[in-house]
Amino acid sequence: MYQVMLGCYKSEYSLVMKDVRHSKIAAWWDRAVDIIPANGGKGIAIKKLLEYYHLEPEEAIAFGDGNNDIEMLQAVGTGIAMANASEQLKAVADQVCGHVAQDGIYHYCLEQGLI
Repeated sequence: MYQVMLGCYKSEYSLVMKDVRHSKIAAWWDRAVDIIPANGGKGIAIKKLLEYYHLEPEEAIAFGDGNNDIEMLQAVGTGIAMANASEQLKAVADQVCGHVAQDGIYHYCLEQGLI
């Protein structure tokens, strides 16, 4: 399995994952999840990219707005949640930028001199 997108609530996770092996839930909304390989996810991908390019986590920034971005924000030196992100994601983020509908990433990068 590479990825399955499914509409369900947190209370249904155990039923959805019953008899499913080698996979995990990455929830990105309170009513939707991705079911992905247990050894995969955005955090793992970031770690592999950093390793490949010989970069330290402190040299990387990641932006996210869904709970499936938690591992990704934790894998980099600066994790930034969008203003429209859940409180759970904002709690693990180092900073919060503007709303996705208001070009929050663009404005953050401009203000920080990244572009």
